[in-house]
Amino acid sequence: MMLYFGLFLSFCCGFFIINMISTKFSITEKTGLAFPIGMVMETIAMLVLDQIGIGFSPTSLLSVQFLILLTVAIPTVFIRKKELINSLFISAKNSLTGINMVWLIFIGLIFYIECINFQKCIYMPPYDNDSLSSFETIGFVSAMEHTYKGISLFDKDYITGIHGPASVITYAPFIQLSYAYVYTLGAETSKIIPAMMYLSFLIAFYGVVQRSTSKTAAAIATFFVLITPEMMLFSSHSMTNVVHAAFASTSIIYSFLYIKLYEKKYLYQAGVLSGANIWCRTEGIVFVIAAFAALLIFSVIRKEYKSAFFFIIIASAPAIGWFIFMKLNNMYAEGIVITQLFWDAEKIKAILHGIGALFVNRTYYGWTFYAFLIMLVANIRHIFMKKERAIFPLIVLCALSCYVLFLYHVDYKWDSMQNVLLYSAKRFLFCFVPLAWYYIFTNDVAVFLFLKLDNLLSLQKNN
Repeated sequence: MMLYFGLFLSFCCGFFIINMISTKFSITEKTGLAFPIGMVMETIAMLVLDQIGIGFSPTSLLSVQFLILLTVAIPTVFIRKKELINSLFISAKNSLTGINMVWLIFIGLIFYIECINFQKCIYMPPYDNDSLSSFETIGFVSAMEHTYKGISLFDKDYITGIHGPASVITYAPFIQLSYAYVYTLGAETSKIIPAMMYLSFLIAFYGVVQRSTSKTAAAIATFFVLITPEMMLFSSHSMTNVVHAAFASTSIIYSFLYIKLYEKKYLYQAGVLSGANIWCRTEGIVFVIAAFAALLIFSVIRKEYKSAFFFIIIASAPAIGWFIFMKLNNMYAEGIVITQLFWDAEKIKAILHGIGALFVNRTYYGWTFYAFLIMLVANIRHIFMKKERAIFPLIVLCALSCYVLFLYHVDYKWDSMQNVLLYSAKRFLFCFVPLAWYYIFTNDVAVFLFLKLDNLLSLQKNN
């Protein structure tokens, strides 16, 4: 019971944080993003407790969570009570309009498949090597020893290679602390976290896609994200990759919506999700760089510079806090990044070949990137007519280019570059799957076609 109460508090915290940003997000966006954002806030609070010497216990974790909830709920309820009620009523009313048989079929398929996937995730205990050697074990031990910074696994006398290259001691802490949270509250397994995170992502993705197209298109786009083979497989694992993909992809989409619609709510939402993306995986900085570059360019064009800097402050805050925490507690690992400029033609060729081979691998991603390329070509005329239509593909390309540069500057001391490309990079590209399907269903050609389809379905319904 205590576990479910804690998860409910996480949802409520995230829900009111989103409403502090804006009450005008849809009910699906609020529902989908509430739990992930709430867990981010709770895990940040856990590190603060740990740093000031308060151990992890049900009392300390639920107390700080309740304090966060009061902090975000009271101003929202008293200042925006009327807006909040009206937005929920309007969003619920809009959710019931525009429904047709095609929408019902795809929503039914999503519900059925995700129910099976959710049950599989909850039923199967953590078994993959990466989880058992890092995320799962660290989370469990943190709960048992009531601390993160001082756990026995981080003692060099106990594990001699803990400060070696690519050590787990420097991994971004979101997943490990999430697992420590549920174990502290009495969970027998940590799998409720990946199960809830993926379910939340599907709801949020549907909501954000619907902002740019019809309900029917949003349902079909969500269905195709759900059935992406390798991504669906890893959604039931205890690793970071799919959770990170949820934060990274939605952060880029909201960044794009801000550039396109110039509404502050998208900027703040993008900043929060970008910060969560780095809090989950350090490599997520490539998405922050891509979004910040785009925002900075448009800040120059619009002669309004505050937005880009607000974004980077919000997005970088969790990472800065994590680096300070590591510094204070002697949590370091041997560097794996080559800091000086160099040229290695063979290395860059191998990386480009490896990434290219992954993109065309239908066993991993189905037809995702083929469909993305087809729709990009189909929209070439529209892009040349109005250059703003190239913004989203360019942001995605910038993020991918940053990731390639990151791989190029890594000194592969702990594993071969081939293995990193085959396994780690394969999972990192999950971040681009939702971005690809978002573009596939929200570009000009797709929006026009689905508008026609919805009108046809409406006429058939009326007849």
